[in-house]
Amino acid sequence: MLSVDAIDLSYGASRCLRGVSLTAEPGRITCVLGRNGVGKSSLMRAILGLERIQGGRILWEGKDISGLPPSERARAGIGYVPQGREIFPFLTVQENLETALAAAPRGAKVPEEVFALFPILKQFLRRRGGDLSGGQQQQLAIARALTAQPRLLILDEPTEGIQPNIIKDIARVIRLLAQEKGFAVVLVEQYYEFARDLADRIAVMVRGEVALAGTVETLDDEAVRRLLTV
Repeated sequence: MLSVDAIDLSYGASRCLRGVSLTAEPGRITCVLGRNGVGKSSLMRAILGLERIQGGRILWEGKDISGLPPSERARAGIGYVPQGREIFPFLTVQENLETALAAAPRGAKVPEEVFALFPILKQFLRRRGGDLSGGQQQQLAIARALTAQPRLLILDEPTEGIQPNIIKDIARVIRLLAQEKGFAVVLVEQYYEFARDLADRIAVMVRGEVALAGTVETLDDEAVRRLLTV
């Protein structure tokens, strides 16, 4: 289980996270909603160790990881799909996937399960990442994160700029990873409808704080929509 406990994060004099708390449980999907600039990506970067928090703590599977570098968090089972995908355009699909093996046990190979989830990648192993469509690049980014066999998967706006049929495929994979594989999933989104259909819990951020949080069943649709227009 991931437990983010009242963390603070500042960039110089600018405080971008204020006492933010969040949980993500195995087998469940937690979605973080909010408009641009409210701190969603900063929260994810703090969880990953890419930004140093100034207050609070981050626990993963009962261990305080607040002081661990990103590489150690990856080895502890935390996978990340960044906003904008950030694949290596001049590396092949195979080489992109193999970059994730640095966080896997020595001698590990790209698991076949990755290709079962995204069959198109098997056909394009020798194709350069930059030659793929946007949707295929997003599938590659998710597959790369899964190659290290994490237990927590963080996805930062995976539907951004993606065609509708690929969005459906991505939603299917995320649901399967949580419900059938037991992953804890944290999903950053701007689109409430997509989040509501997929998530078990939702946290809505406004100006660096969690303004509203709860299960999908208990949250009021109109209250969520109002916060997303603030």
